[in-house]
Amino acid sequence: MNEVLVGFNQIGIVNHTLDWAGIGNGNATFGIAGGQPIPGLSSIGLGGGLTGLGAGASDSDTLDRTYQINEKLTWITGRQTLKFGGQLLHYVQRRFYAGNNGLLGLFGYGGAFTGFPFSDFLLDQVSSKGRGSQTAPWTHLHNRSALFVQDDFKITPALTLNLGMRWAYTQPVYEKDNRQGNFDLTTGKEILASDDNRPLYNSYKKGFEPRLGFALRQGERWVFRGAYGISQYMEGTGANLRLPLNPPFFFESAVNYDATSGPGTLTTGFAELKPLDQPSGQVRAWDPNLRPQFTQQWNVFAEYLLTQSMSANVGYVGNHATHLVTPVEGNQPLPGAGDVTTWLPSQQRRPLFATAPLITNISTTASRGHSDYNALQASVRQRYSKGLEYLASYTLSRTRSNNLGYYGSGGVAAEGAYWMNTYQPEWNYGPAFFDARHNLVLSANYDLPFLRGRSGTQSFDIVDTILGGWRLSGIFQARSGFPITVTDGTAPSLQGQRGNERPNCVGNPVPADQNINHWLDINAFARVPRGTWGNCGVGVARAPGYKNIDAVLSKQFNAGGQRYFEFRAEAFNLTNTASFGPPGRDINSPNTFGLITSTVSTARTVELVLKFSF
Repeated sequence: MNEVLVGFNQIGIVNHTLDWAGIGNGNATFGIAGGQPIPGLSSIGLGGGLTGLGAGASDSDTLDRTYQINEKLTWITGRQTLKFGGQLLHYVQRRFYAGNNGLLGLFGYGGAFTGFPFSDFLLDQVSSKGRGSQTAPWTHLHNRSALFVQDDFKITPALTLNLGMRWAYTQPVYEKDNRQGNFDLTTGKEILASDDNRPLYNSYKKGFEPRLGFALRQGERWVFRGAYGISQYMEGTGANLRLPLNPPFFFESAVNYDATSGPGTLTTGFAELKPLDQPSGQVRAWDPNLRPQFTQQWNVFAEYLLTQSMSANVGYVGNHATHLVTPVEGNQPLPGAGDVTTWLPSQQRRPLFATAPLITNISTTASRGHSDYNALQASVRQRYSKGLEYLASYTLSRTRSNNLGYYGSGGVAAEGAYWMNTYQPEWNYGPAFFDARHNLVLSANYDLPFLRGRSGTQSFDIVDTILGGWRLSGIFQARSGFPITVTDGTAPSLQGQRGNERPNCVGNPVPADQNINHWLDINAFARVPRGTWGNCGVGVARAPGYKNIDAVLSKQFNAGGQRYFEFRAEAFNLTNTASFGPPGRDINSPNTFGLITSTVSTARTVELVLKFSF
């Protein structure tokens, strides 16, 4: 049997900043020089947990198209089922993106000069500033192809082997009109795309992905399963790392100030941050040897049939991933010589300052991350019997990585995507931001045994119609807390430009009287001397856990033939239990450090739903 699937998908997203308040030329009103391409006010970050002003305006306009052809030939011969096939995908992305710093730009007050962000703001001592630009859209093209073969071989009635091999070719991404450039991190020179060198990085043709699995039945009650496989995938990055966002096609400024350079000011604005006749500002680079991630996965499970309708399952799952796509700072300043008070400004300590003195940050995409996952997974399942079915599952796991992924860990104990120190990537290896050590899920459906003869009760039709046939469903979730990484927003190293810096750990971060008002002990951390890095690792503490119950009471009312009404009473967070978010974790903000002020749960919500099906 031969199967062919042809597909097309298109997604369009427009994100524009609107001046709802009618601010107009807000920068001019506030004395911020440098003009502005759209109405509004630049983003002014006050730090210390305070609400900032304005908006950066990271506008974007995206149109994604995906074309694909999948073909699979199945051949059954004797005890073997053979499958052969392939896949062709063509991606087209037309996009405008203003850069992470946005069309209106941003100013940050991080406390690098007085030790307190708001004090820096009152004294107009800016720690960082930058702005993107408005340019014509660019179009990225990308092709992927793959071939596979799989053999499901039933060696005996009780033993089946699964053998397979997949080969994938991930072709480089290129711009339709060669409107992109890449920077060489050894020379600081820009290489522009041409018809002879369109993608600006190497292709990868070694995408071999073997798979091996087995299923063994022992007697009437035991089944054992196991598998090993390799998968490779080229992880996409956000628009801010794409090579069309390089000069001369795009300009973005990004400047950091510290004790060696002195503070910036709001009043100078963006007047001095303009594109020049040579590469300047913040640029992008892709490692020439960028390649898909390489993930090895394995598992082994034992399943036991407890009764004819109930089974228990327990097993081990693991994976090890390398070459994860990681954003890194490619032009991080080096430490100075001698006493820290005599260090040169950070811009002059950048590795490429001698050859590219006007380039600040280099947002680099490289395949340098790795991760490990190990888990014990257990479950008990009751298939539908006497009106009841349920599933109880528990996972004890550990996930460790030095890679947050391009988008970082927003929504948890938010970390930036960049390493604290580019030259020491293992300093960021530790519990992954989503590492919940314990995870329990219980779900059930129960047909209430009222009327309809379920308990031998006889009744009139009207009573049976109203009171009979109700179903109660619910799901309970509970997990332990996610990791917390403590930071120092003053950036004391005078070297870090992108990642969050950390203090020294000098004690137990968990206080004896731990509560939402005192979740972390600030005395367990100490600020590091200027020009040095802190020794605290990632995930030195844990945020509160999470608990939630959702429930549904439902019933169908027959309306004749295939028509029926369905009534549902749905309750989300049935017990109205508050599950708290992570605490403040910047030791530079003593008023919020260790204090929990948010929840990750929502208040109880009850919905009544009536649906008619015909």
